[in-house]
Amino acid sequence: MKVIVTGAEEHQGLAVIRGLGLRGVPVVACGSRPRSLGFGSRFATETAVYRSPFRSPGDFVADLTAIMERTGAGMVMPAVESTLAVLDEHRGRFERQCRLAAPPSEVLELALDKWRTVALAERLGVPVPRTVCAEGLDGVLREADALIYPLALKPRGGALYRGTRHDLPFKVRYAASRTELVRILESIQPGSTYPLVQELIPGTGVCVAAVCDQGEALALFPYARLREMPLSGGVSVLRESIPLEPRLGEYATRLLREMRWHGVAMVEFKYDPAADRYTLMEVNGRFQASTALSLDAGVNLPYLVYCLYSGTPLPEQPGAYVTGVRERWLRGDMLALLDHLLGNRVWPRPPDAAPRLPSRLEALWDFVKGFRPGMRYDEFKVDDWGPWLVGVWELVTALFEYGRW
Repeated sequence: MKVIVTGAEEHQGLAVIRGLGLRGVPVVACGSRPRSLGFGSRFATETAVYRSPFRSPGDFVADLTAIMERTGAGMVMPAVESTLAVLDEHRGRFERQCRLAAPPSEVLELALDKWRTVALAERLGVPVPRTVCAEGLDGVLREADALIYPLALKPRGGALYRGTRHDLPFKVRYAASRTELVRILESIQPGSTYPLVQELIPGTGVCVAAVCDQGEALALFPYARLREMPLSGGVSVLRESIPLEPRLGEYATRLLREMRWHGVAMVEFKYDPAADRYTLMEVNGRFQASTALSLDAGVNLPYLVYCLYSGTPLPEQPGAYVTGVRERWLRGDMLALLDHLLGNRVWPRPPDAAPRLPSRLEALWDFVKGFRPGMRYDEFKVDDWGPWLVGVWELVTALFEYGRW
């Protein structure tokens, strides 16, 4: 069955294209940029550009509908949240033409709306940060007075998802005091949706990527987020496959089973070694940056999703993987280092509001150490070198854009 993969401009989109192509599935790589990363892959049997769903969801829907008709694809597999949210909103229209490899809308909502995720986790006994969700400045401040600083402020969900639409200009902000919290909240445009406010949880990011069949896990792939962009917390740029600690597996499966999750998901935790405690951060209902790592460690998440939605028999031992494999998103890692060295020009943070960051010398040495034998890279694969060229161009472009700041 021919599969449309959206989000080919992102490195997780490239990983999905490769995962399907490695198992002989014909892929229509679709992205919002003519030089999308996945277009250079030898596994992209066809390519197509759609207009960005951020700029015009209606144009994106029209473009993708035309791509479906032209290519005759039997399945669409969203690799990024923006396309997942719009595809879900127009599910009836798309599913008349092909299968949408995503959970039902009522299931998807439990992950895309982070406030609902927190409420579900609390009910199931999965540890979560103390969180408030309220309307209006006074309401947020009144409820936040019960929390302990520092605090993290996050959008309730995706900017394009119908249940959590917002125009907040950040993914996370930190407040070390009530004064800083007021300053951040007062900067939000009147009429906008206010963010969730949570107590900041220390520790290392530990995640479990999963593919589930009506809530039952077919594969669980745990990994540690060793470095992120920005360094204070964000998108993982250096990851390592790890053994599945029993509590980690229990928390993840408990949530996904209760959700009756169907397809791919990622459950993210923070692990605090001092307290020996895992705390849930969020559930993402899409492919993650870890997808490339899972492929190199032995778990082909995209192909498992394909099998689930196409009725193809699953491979033997679908969840078997190798521990200790490290994967690096070099462009993100380089930009995170550059921003840290130059004083957090792009991703500023209030002092003392987030966990301790390394010194500039420590950060530089950690970056250089990453070029060690055995390190894997998201874009750069010997057997699929086309995205290398696009990746180098993206890196040059990103450095140029950074310089404009």
